[in-house]
Amino acid sequence: MASISQIAETIGGEIIGNPQLEIQGVCDVKSGKARHITFIGSREYEQYFDSCNADAFVVNLKFSLENRNKTLIKVDDPTYHFVKVVDMFYPAPVFKSGVHETAIIDDSVTLGENVSLGPYVVIEGGSTLGNNVVIGAGTFIGANVTIGEGTIIRPNVSVYHDSVIGKHCIIDSGTSIGADGFGLLTHKGIRHKMPHVGRAILEDNVLIGANCCVDRGTLNDTVVGEGSKFDNFIQVAHNVQIGKNCVISGQTAIGGSTVLGDNITIAGQVGIIDHLTIGSGSVIAGKSGVFQSIEENSFVSGTPARPHKERLRQDAATNKLPDLLKKVRKLEQEALQPENR
Repeated sequence: MASISQIAETIGGEIIGNPQLEIQGVCDVKSGKARHITFIGSREYEQYFDSCNADAFVVNLKFSLENRNKTLIKVDDPTYHFVKVVDMFYPAPVFKSGVHETAIIDDSVTLGENVSLGPYVVIEGGSTLGNNVVIGAGTFIGANVTIGEGTIIRPNVSVYHDSVIGKHCIIDSGTSIGADGFGLLTHKGIRHKMPHVGRAILEDNVLIGANCCVDRGTLNDTVVGEGSKFDNFIQVAHNVQIGKNCVISGQTAIGGSTVLGDNITIAGQVGIIDHLTIGSGSVIAGKSGVFQSIEENSFVSGTPARPHKERLRQDAATNKLPDLLKKVRKLEQEALQPENR
């Protein structure tokens, strides 16, 4: 439980209403609860203000709706600051440092301070873990892997040899980092697997969701840039270069040697073929198939992906084809009438 004044102090907000109001927890604006606090992050949610049972709201500085029964905390960015409020009531778990008795750790492994290694963790020789690294149960860390301080790797993750993981990353369960890519060559009609001697590198503050695959490079490295965030079920092929602060939604696959710039947003179920360049600041809509490079700050959609407004115009024209076909058939029938011959 926390008072409004304590919450406002934590997020640096201005109180409109009762600063002594005791808050028991956080809630959603659509299903508010008494003695709870919620937030209004955009104008579309203002419609729920009067009907919501929450007693307190985090709102933006320009918020002007009046309800004397509600207490407000005004901030510049309600969504961002509400995360801090959630953390007050649901603090992050504190991991107990130490190595579980069932873990198998090579004698040459270097462990930082306050490292937490769960049951049945395996770490091969030459690997280095920074301070405050957490490795969940059943995770495998191959030889000569480097993991930066504060990184959390959830249970049942596989990190292959020579991979590099930066500081304060999070890797969720079922993910594979540094497996060989799908590099093949054909000799005399027989498929042969290419060797993969590059690395998989995750820079600082990268989030990788569950059941993702980031393959190692063939000769060069596969790189995921600082601050990039992955949803679940994402495939990153060998030699892919992903820039900083990219956001990639679930079931997306990126073909080998494709280069993504910074601040790119990719929606779900997108396929990008190999050896393309996706310009910084671009947005790729869901279910798109990308078969050619994209310039910076583009918004594309569809299969094949093309500028979104152009695709909408083409779709609108396509939707008119049935009516046009009817008119053509009618004109054909009229032309065949005897009086029109």
